[in-house]
Amino acid sequence: MPYLLQDLWALGSSVDDIIRLIAELNLPPETTRILDLGCGKGAVLIRLAKTFGFQVLGIDAMLPFLEEANHKARAYKVAHLCKFESADIRQFTSIPHDFDVVILASLGGLFGSLKKTVGILRSQIRADGYIIIDDGYLKSGSRLLRKGYWHYKNHQASLKALTSFGDLVRREINTSEFNKEINREYLQVLIHRGLELAEQHPELEEEVQSYIEQQKQECTVIEEKIEGTLWLLQKRK
Repeated sequence: MPYLLQDLWALGSSVDDIIRLIAELNLPPETTRILDLGCGKGAVLIRLAKTFGFQVLGIDAMLPFLEEANHKARAYKVAHLCKFESADIRQFTSIPHDFDVVILASLGGLFGSLKKTVGILRSQIRADGYIIIDDGYLKSGSRLLRKGYWHYKNHQASLKALTSFGDLVRREINTSEFNKEINREYLQVLIHRGLELAEQHPELEEEVQSYIEQQKQECTVIEEKIEGTLWLLQKRK
């Protein structure tokens, strides 16, 4: 996986949109602490640290990704603001925290339903703190029974789940066009690196091709069935 994804930094997150959302909040750089669950290579957090001077913490289970994140943090001269830890985000969130902002980007239904996801995320932030979810909902008239996508509901049901604890949806940004472009770009990178990897390790060719085919199918499903959305919530209780 690290070899196939070596050319990709953001790994699908809408980094620029997340930065714009957080900029609107006018959070004080001296005291603001941001948590990114499933931070990957740290693209979101490093950009936030560089842009605003926030203290940031990224949690991910992939050590090669965290090594790249630390390298990037040094390159961007924000290593003193960034901390990256190896952990299962489900275990990490079993303990409450008091961050100002928590981000969950491009991880789908890892925590289960959208309602359950919000319940877990709000336990990681202070009162009146903020939740950013980069995901989406089912397009009008769509049904999706594919494994890994069962948590997606229509727009109305998704908004009901997001506000089920009394929290406020501050902003909603459609990211479908961005997702379409970035997924196609990423797919070309994966195909290129997959061919290289299979050539170097013929014994992995079948596995690599299977993974690439799966990614092609995922891209098709996302484009046809999912309305990409970035949500900003504010905790109200």
